[in-house]
Amino acid sequence: MKPSAPEGVNATVSVPLKYHHVISQQGAFFRTLRSYGVQIDQSAHPQKSAVPPRPPQNGATAARIDDAEDNAVIEIQWQVTSNYQEAEEGDSEWTLKARDQAGLERAQKAIRDAVENAESMSHVGFLTLVDRSTFPRIVGSKGANVSRLRAETGADITVSRENSTIVIIGESMPFPPVPSMLTTVVSRFRACYSIC
Repeated sequence: MKPSAPEGVNATVSVPLKYHHVISQQGAFFRTLRSYGVQIDQSAHPQKSAVPPRPPQNGATAARIDDAEDNAVIEIQWQVTSNYQEAEEGDSEWTLKARDQAGLERAQKAIRDAVENAESMSHVGFLTLVDRSTFPRIVGSKGANVSRLRAETGADITVSRENSTIVIIGESMPFPPVPSMLTTVVSRFRACYSIC
């Protein structure tokens, strides 16, 4: 006869819906909590898009970044807007179901830290590149470049699969140096591509 599984421990945490997108990190946060032995049931999910719409083009900052060595030109548009301006109000109750107390406490701390981080993400930048062919280089092998940039800057970076825009969510101005870091990656790629 098989012994019954241990009951486990539960807790409930209230999380603002407007922070769900930043906290979830495209699902990575929930995978991390599962690695702690914690499953989450959410009472509500956001109904609206978490990222504000891109501002109109008339306020865009267009830039040309010239590489002095090979005269390659990267045309970009960089726009910044406030985050959470039309965000969904209300909270979602997250029921945490853990195997043990240590895992539960670790998950609760991770959620508190994630909410604090989301509160500080006050701006959204839209970096649009004319040429999508550089996107694989920006992302890197298995997302390594984007992961490195996230770790270095603390910004949430989403490289679109549908268009030529990279969405960067970060703290208040001065905005994280992600746009210049990304254009440096593109410049290196272009230099190698023209030489190789």
